[in-house]
Amino acid sequence: MLTRVTLAAMAALFLAGAGVGGTAMAQDPIKARKDGFESNKKAMAEIKDLLGSDKVAQVGPVAQRMSAFGAQIPTLFPAGSDKGDTKAKADIWANNADFAAKAQAFEAAAKGLEAAAASGDKAATAKQFAAVGGTCKACHESYRAD
Repeated sequence: MLTRVTLAAMAALFLAGAGVGGTAMAQDPIKARKDGFESNKKAMAEIKDLLGSDKVAQVGPVAQRMSAFGAQIPTLFPAGSDKGDTKAKADIWANNADFAAKAQAFEAAAKGLEAAAASGDKAATAKQFAAVGGTCKACHESYRAD
C-alpha cells in the first residue's frame, strides 16, 4: 500500500523529471530544429572565418556546440512533426535508423573537428571541417526538401 509520503515522493520525482526535459518537450519540435540548424549554419560560417584568420584554437568551442546539437538531432523529429512549416522529407520517419546514423556521423565529425582544432594543425582542422560539411550534405541530399 502506498502511503501519502510515498505518493508525495513519487510526485516530486515525476515533476522534477518533467522539469529536466519539460522545456524541450514543450517547445515546438519544428521550431527547435529550425533554430538548431540555423545556429549550426552560423557555426559553419564562423569556423570558415576562423580558419581564414588562422584562429584554429577558437574552432574547438564552436565545433563542440555543433557536436552537442548533433546529439539532439534525432530527438527533434518526433512522430507527427512532419506537418507544418518544415523542409523535412517523409523519408526521415520511413528510414529513421539511417537518418539517426547520419546525425551520429555529423556528431562524430564535429567531435573530430574539435580534436583537430585542439591539435593546432590548421591543415588537419580544415580537412576535418570539410568532413563535417560532407556529413551535412549527405543528410540534406536524402532528408531535406529544397
